[in-house]
Amino acid sequence: MGLDSLIIKYSTPGPRYTSYPTAPQWSDGIGESEYRQALARVNPADPLALYIHLPFCEKLCYYCGCNIQITGDKNRSRPYVEQVKNELAAVAQALGSRRRLTQVSWGGGTPTFLSLNEIEDLHTATRAHFDLDDDAEVSIEIDPRVTTNDQLALLREQGFNRTSLGVQDFDPKVQEAINRIQPAAVTAAMLEECRRLGYDGINFDLIYGLPWQSLQTFRATVDAVIAMGPDRIALYNYARLPSLLKHQVILEKFPMPSAEERVAIFTMALERLTAAGYVTIGMDHFAKKEDSLSKALERGTLYRNFMGYTVKQGSHLLGVGTSAIGEVGGGFFQNVRKAADYEAVIASGKLATMRGLVLTDDDQRRKWVIQSLMCRFELSADAFRRELGGELETVFAEELAGLRGFLADGILEGSGGQWKVTERGRLFVRNVAMVFDAYLQNQKATFSKTV
Repeated sequence: MGLDSLIIKYSTPGPRYTSYPTAPQWSDGIGESEYRQALARVNPADPLALYIHLPFCEKLCYYCGCNIQITGDKNRSRPYVEQVKNELAAVAQALGSRRRLTQVSWGGGTPTFLSLNEIEDLHTATRAHFDLDDDAEVSIEIDPRVTTNDQLALLREQGFNRTSLGVQDFDPKVQEAINRIQPAAVTAAMLEECRRLGYDGINFDLIYGLPWQSLQTFRATVDAVIAMGPDRIALYNYARLPSLLKHQVILEKFPMPSAEERVAIFTMALERLTAAGYVTIGMDHFAKKEDSLSKALERGTLYRNFMGYTVKQGSHLLGVGTSAIGEVGGGFFQNVRKAADYEAVIASGKLATMRGLVLTDDDQRRKWVIQSLMCRFELSADAFRRELGGELETVFAEELAGLRGFLADGILEGSGGQWKVTERGRLFVRNVAMVFDAYLQNQKATFSKTV
């Protein structure tokens, strides 16, 4: 079966599996008490990852699905930063002893909404409570339209070493529709400044399926990106959910690529990126062969969490800030969504956990299988026995039988306790992982398309 036919066959709604169980299964019955108990269970020797959510943006991009707050008031971030610092202190205290971080990531929103003083203040607070490994990955999402060279320089001085640039599409008509005017020259200049300052693993985010996109226009965007040569590229399918994200309704008045056009656009991008030397990391990530993400894939040390694919696995992930998600002590814990509510809760001396999930033994087994598929693109009965002490063929007999279609379609290969996702099968790894999702059949959540 050809690639186009496979994409049409397997392009169905499904989770991205930055967690398992996925967020729709989490409960409002999980709160501060459960989070504190989980923090107390963390082994002092375990390395940690830290995510800080900074929700402020000056303008709304109409495709956006992130938890954001639109404001032109540059003073708005100061009280928020103060409460993030307080949460950092409270979490560090709940852990019981000083811990080390292998990964720090600032996301949003637009993290560079913060002033120079706020950037330095917040990262200084992080280092006051935690030790950063010498080779820790310290990354930030940046918007080339609003980020300044002074901010980039300060972030680099503070120890940030990786950046991700929001691009989406370079076509002027598409940019006007999505309310994100960003000339290619602006992005190219910021990329070069990041390189000059010594940032590594520089990523571009692209989105296909946006209004006014065509095969021809997006080919021009892909070719422009290849010419600029970022280290990594994330190529996302537009998560079109206007029933849930009301601002996306604005885009519904414009012509959208059909399902067949989206397939053609993605196939074109895949072919051009791989021809240019980029390695397919997962269903929507690409990296140069010499990039640490590609090398982690080769070594089998790639990991996936709420920040996407990463080369620096912390045994636990601390989520700080409004709506931030942590993965700690065998559970998931998410903070309240609104910035004002978050600030009020933290200011009262409490942690802002609003929901979460404590994983069962079955959840842990299925999580291991899904992580193995998503990150190592393999499933090994020997590794399952070694890690979890059970027999894969017995525990998941029904699920393994459900893999036959993927074997027939060339998405998987192998048998006898060892299965591998093929090179082109990596594009459909979400579909393979869905076979092991115990909750998927009964949940009513709305997901984006897998491809």
